Amino acid sequence: MSYGRPREMHDAICAECKQKCQVPFKPDGSRPVYCQECYAKRRPPRRDRY
Repeated sequence: MSYGRPREMHDAICAECKQKCQVPFKPDGSRPVYCQECYAKRRPPRRDRY
C-alpha cells in the first residue's frame, strides 16, 4: 500500500515487446519484466471468487 504517497517508478524494457515501460520496483535483471499490456496477456485468467 502506498498510503497516499506517489509510488517510485523505475524505467525498464519489456522482455516480450521490447518497449520502454515503468514498473513500481527496481528491476535487478534476475527475472523478466513486462509492460502492463504484455503482463495482462501472460497473467492467467482470474477466477470468480464467489
